[in-house]
Amino acid sequence: MKNSILLVGFITIFSFGCHESHTPAKEEAVVDTSAVVPAADTTPVIVEDSTVTVVADTIVIDTAKLIGKWLQPVTGKDNEWQGMELRKNRKAIAVNMYSLVYEKWGLQHDTLLLWNHAEGGKSSDSTRTVDTSIIRELTDTSLVLFPVKAAEGYLEKYRKEAGGKKAKSRK
Repeated sequence: MKNSILLVGFITIFSFGCHESHTPAKEEAVVDTSAVVPAADTTPVIVEDSTVTVVADTIVIDTAKLIGKWLQPVTGKDNEWQGMELRKNRKAIAVNMYSLVYEKWGLQHDTLLLWNHAEGGKSSDSTRTVDTSIIRELTDTSLVLFPVKAAEGYLEKYRKEAGGKKAKSRK
């Protein structure tokens, strides 16, 4: 009898040791690295497989294309333009925006930074700020910016002033 109880106890302990635990284990993320391809910092890369699509969110910006006077129509005023002039020495000038003074500009990857402060008007606050905009499109004649503080989908579109003449089209 003593041997039977000992045998039943041994079998019970052995069977529990052989079975997997019924306690739920923590879930671990499984990452398939076979689809990841190293890419140079300067070229956007799209890697596709059956489960993952990776798109680089930065574009390469030619700084030389940014140099110049960028204008957009003033809302509600025909034939009036406003914008900014970006110079080679990183100096920035506000165009037809009387209370805004641009001091300098910078470029980090696809992000345009414009240091500025307000002047005149009723406000005595001349706090310096940095306008931060992501460059969505840049050609020889067109600049499209997404200000990071704007609502999703809002874009500012500028035309480059050509040879001292204001942009022709308001479209």
